[in-house]
Amino acid sequence: MSATTIGLIGLGIMLVLMFCNVNLAYVFFIAGFVGVSMMLGVKGALSFLQTIPVTSAMVYSLSIIPLFMLMGDVSSDARLTTDAYFAARNFLGHRRAGLAITSTVASAIFGAICGSGQATAMIMSQIGWPEMKKYGYNRSLGLCSIAAAGPLATLIPPSTPLIMYGLLSSTSVGALFMAGWIPGIILTIALCLTSWVRVLKNPSLAPRAEKSTWKEKLRSLSGAWPILLLIIVIMVCIWGGITTVNEAAGIASICSIIIAFAQRRMNIRQMIQSLKRSAEAAAGLFFMFVGMQLFNSFLSLTQLPAKLSSFIVTLNVSPMVIIWAIVIMYLILGCFIDAPVIMMLVTPLFAPVIASMGFSLIWFGILTAMCMALGSITPPVGICLFVVAAKIKECKLTELMKGIWPYVIVTFAVTVLIMYIPEIATWLPSIMRG
Repeated sequence: MSATTIGLIGLGIMLVLMFCNVNLAYVFFIAGFVGVSMMLGVKGALSFLQTIPVTSAMVYSLSIIPLFMLMGDVSSDARLTTDAYFAARNFLGHRRAGLAITSTVASAIFGAICGSGQATAMIMSQIGWPEMKKYGYNRSLGLCSIAAAGPLATLIPPSTPLIMYGLLSSTSVGALFMAGWIPGIILTIALCLTSWVRVLKNPSLAPRAEKSTWKEKLRSLSGAWPILLLIIVIMVCIWGGITTVNEAAGIASICSIIIAFAQRRMNIRQMIQSLKRSAEAAAGLFFMFVGMQLFNSFLSLTQLPAKLSSFIVTLNVSPMVIIWAIVIMYLILGCFIDAPVIMMLVTPLFAPVIASMGFSLIWFGILTAMCMALGSITPPVGICLFVVAAKIKECKLTELMKGIWPYVIVTFAVTVLIMYIPEIATWLPSIMRG
């Protein structure tokens, strides 16, 4: 049996296990072990199992994930994100679609310390929707604006999917973080404008909130500065070359803990709960990463990624046709699977293809994150729609699916913009490299 055939069998085993709802970490382990056994025998596969867990767990860059997760959990538990929301609400709430725009901006801010689109949508539906409901906002407009803004966390650093992409494609995580800022800001503005235009056409969708006084606005800023400080600390440390990304993550985590205790928003018991929750989430990703490394070793033995690259390069089609095909596949996967998992699944296959065609891996990482964002809000599935519907029991999923389409179209437009103007993603990293 040829190596290519064995590689395809391994991919088939992986897909079958996924559709059987087997835990993804086990999916990678089983498919990888069976594949390596077919290539090298059971003894060879066991020798891989002896070394890969150790070498994978010792990857220094992996420490970024639990540190940023801890920062996000501490900030959420200490209600720093809630204060940031109400600061934005005092400045924007009285304007047309003000509370929907507030939720979008707050999602971008929370995404900058959380890194998870689903977590951002869940938290903002709990914080933002009660305020919208209070002022009589249309349910579809309000909740769809929240669901559409959740995936901003996949773009705006520290993004967990971008970290996974960087690790698996051997691309600088710091460069990916810088590359995500401009696309993230563009998408944030585009989503805000979408809500604004919808309310411009039909003002009854979003009655205006009362205008806050300047005294209230300035007072609310005292609650927003911790989040802004954490974002500034991360970016200054990375962009200024003061620290590595890992060290910046550690500094930001410590700063979030200091702020939480200094403002008496957290006690030791709550701190232990935050540590436990971050450790559990990070351990799950670590286990999945180790399994993925075993599966990647199997793919390397079969030379399937290299053969795929060679095959695609020889095709007599435009490189952008190939990019479109990959993007469509990402969009379909993004409807069903969480972004970090998709990064683990397809990055080892397609990163060599993109590099062989002469495209920037940094640009492709941001394009991939945009596809994940789009897929997570696109019906008939759209993970973020399910998250919001699960949290807000009064809202039917079908209602969200009908109302989300303006945001899907705008997100798709920004994705195409980045696809055809790579400099949007590569300009900041090029400045960082000097």
